[in-house]
Amino acid sequence: MISTDEIADAVEEVWPAPEFREHQKETIINVLKKFYQDDVEVVTLSAPTGSGKSLIIYTVGKAMSYLNNDSTFSTTPLNTLIDQIEADEFLEDVTTIKGKNNYTCVNIADRGTPVDDAICQRKTDFSCELKDKYPSNGGCPYYGKKHLAQASDVMATNLSYIMANSMIPEQEDARFEPRKLLAIDETQSIEDFALQFIGFTVSQSRIPIDLERLPPLPEESDSMDKVVSWLKELMGMVVTKHNDLSSKNTLTTEENRNKEKLQRFYHRLQNFLQDYNSGKHWTKNHDEGKIKFEPVFIGRFIGKFLWSQADKILLSSATIPKGNFAEEIGIDDKRIAEVVVPSTFPKENRPVITGEMVGKMTQFERDETIPKMGDKIQTIADHHRGQKGFIHCHSYSIAERLYDNLDPIVKRRAMLQDEEDREQSLEDWMDSTKQIFFSVGMEEGISLDDRLARWQIVAKAAYPFTQDERVDYRLNELDDWSWYANQAAIDLQQAVGRGMRSKDDWCVTYLLDSSFKTLINRNKHLFEDYFLKAVDCETHLDVYKEPSKFTFTS
Repeated sequence: MISTDEIADAVEEVWPAPEFREHQKETIINVLKKFYQDDVEVVTLSAPTGSGKSLIIYTVGKAMSYLNNDSTFSTTPLNTLIDQIEADEFLEDVTTIKGKNNYTCVNIADRGTPVDDAICQRKTDFSCELKDKYPSNGGCPYYGKKHLAQASDVMATNLSYIMANSMIPEQEDARFEPRKLLAIDETQSIEDFALQFIGFTVSQSRIPIDLERLPPLPEESDSMDKVVSWLKELMGMVVTKHNDLSSKNTLTTEENRNKEKLQRFYHRLQNFLQDYNSGKHWTKNHDEGKIKFEPVFIGRFIGKFLWSQADKILLSSATIPKGNFAEEIGIDDKRIAEVVVPSTFPKENRPVITGEMVGKMTQFERDETIPKMGDKIQTIADHHRGQKGFIHCHSYSIAERLYDNLDPIVKRRAMLQDEEDREQSLEDWMDSTKQIFFSVGMEEGISLDDRLARWQIVAKAAYPFTQDERVDYRLNELDDWSWYANQAAIDLQQAVGRGMRSKDDWCVTYLLDSSFKTLINRNKHLFEDYFLKAVDCETHLDVYKEPSKFTFTS
């Protein structure tokens, strides 16, 4: 058994920064003790914003390599978080890797083309001498980096990449071998992400074959057995088309992309047919010429595509889901331990205000609430005039209606997120003198440091959509209301965390949907303690008034 002193020495040896933040060293030691001394298989790391999760995860992996020559997969759902690792000055020796479409070819035959469309993908007998060279030596920016990542003791990638790795045949050298540790950051997103990876949609735009050669697309009223028969016919067409493309020596860019689409669809359809035939429950949602298929429970697939690739698992998040999360993601049969990092952010600097609620934002009450909410947004924006504010809207429909309800003068101080170019519109707002940003789907993965957000508004409690067949099945067939509330609790805590990013930062969050009162009061067990301490905590908002930095056009 590795002793505590040996673990502590290893942590000191591999720690990359000049000094430790509060709680970092003991957290890393505690995680390593759980793995090496208590022999647990899974550690959940509840680490609030400001705890330095990336450095903690990195150091756990490096210490495991130092102590026992163990290697680590470090993963996160989003490429933006991989970019943050690449940019971190203290993580220079972490090798990151993303999908081929994120890199451009350097071969003179196809220079500048995304690697997934490059000549090595389109031409069967093309041999590239740059594939085996590291990028620093002029080699391929993707394949060269992949070789580097295969040799690295800590490799960072996104969840999609590591799940796809499990589908590569073991004999192929493109596959990453299983490692000792699989660390997953932003764990609260793993169920939704796995659904995107496993679920599939049938439509003409998603499958590059002529669906008109099949019987008509099944109707919503058709039984699942009838739909499965139709899908089996579709599978045959997919295989035939894929084989036709695979037999060609050279593919056009479009043919190459179609081949990739068919291969991804084939794997998902194959998963579905095998799983459905074994008696597992799937749902189907019909929407304007397309059908979306999803399993009700996803844990068995996460086990197959993720947990199978490591002996130990580290799950980290500022909001580790509560309730039956372990069962949801398929680790309830493993030995699990919890490590909790206390928040170092004063609650007075991150108050969550519930006293400004204006009404419910349910589907049937929204029409009455939105005009009131528009007025309240204007009042809050005027109170914080000179300070940037971020509004979490849950949907583009809500965002547009709230924006349209603003007084024309206030509207000139606001910006609406661009649905077609989300990240760029956020950057444009950050660089502008506009005060208000109406956002959708930005509860995770962004940092609104310091003056980028002195106040936030959460416009709607983000409960799952009850008209979705999967949600409906869980609520009405399984009576799983705890799962339903848990999804909204996670979303709220993540949204609140966008605005305060360091110990000396501050941000006020206003909850305007009256549904939040019920969510919090009835489900305190689903929230992190540091979040509950900030709800309506004693604070003096006047202290937070700053001299105006921005000039708004009236």
